[in-house]
Amino acid sequence: MKQDIHVNAAPLLGPVPSTLLISLVARARGSSLYPWLDPGDTQAQQMLQNMGDQALAVLQDHPSVLNVLWRTQLIKQIGAAFFTHYPQAHGVNLGAGLSDYFQWLNNGQNHWLDVDLEDVVILRHALLPWHSEAAHDGSVDLTQPGWWQQLPLNDDDKHKPLLLVCEGVLMYLTPTQVKAVIREIGDNAPEGSELVCDFMTPLGIGHADLAPSVASTGAEFLWGAHNALEVARLHPRLELLSQHTVAEAYGWASCWTEMCMTPWTGGPMYGVAHLQLSEP
Repeated sequence: MKQDIHVNAAPLLGPVPSTLLISLVARARGSSLYPWLDPGDTQAQQMLQNMGDQALAVLQDHPSVLNVLWRTQLIKQIGAAFFTHYPQAHGVNLGAGLSDYFQWLNNGQNHWLDVDLEDVVILRHALLPWHSEAAHDGSVDLTQPGWWQQLPLNDDDKHKPLLLVCEGVLMYLTPTQVKAVIREIGDNAPEGSELVCDFMTPLGIGHADLAPSVASTGAEFLWGAHNALEVARLHPRLELLSQHTVAEAYGWASCWTEMCMTPWTGGPMYGVAHLQLSEP
């Protein structure tokens, strides 16, 4: 049945949703390039097999693979630490694409919610093997006002700390849309919730052509932040816990070079912000 569904699934996606294929292929095949960052993503491997070789064409540069594998490893680490403190909490992946963090973060007590546009959720159902009653999907458009109230969460979960993941999403939204997304989170997320999101330097805005994999989808970079503190300042309830840069994956020489360039760039070329929601 899936063989009839998946063959023409990818072309139905728009430019931005199509970028989910970059992460999918990187997690499924990237270990051949960067074995030390291999996430062991059995779900991505199965989905890529179901989808066929058509998805491979979207991945056209090694840096994109490294970015995906590095942030995947980091989010897994942050997620594991969060669920150590809140073992019965709920994780929510905003703009999940075809990713499945619950395969690693399921501790038998927690729950997980993956949300994305309706077309993406349909594709998830067609390709992603079911593996847990504690994991659910939901159709939500982050660009529409009031999307937080559409999250299929129980009332109790809306008042307990949540782990919120938003990767590979914000850089494709306009600055106004990014502020609105962060405002929804800041106005509604329970105290103690943590947000993990990636960001790129403003120098990359309008230059998706420098990332061949992204350019192949037709998507464009529309938003950037100089550093994680700039992201935290988008809402008064956000507190910066840590900032991470992909330069870490390239070694000390890259970190030193990036540090020397900070007076001109303001921060990482590509990074991850780890934030916490304080009292309203």
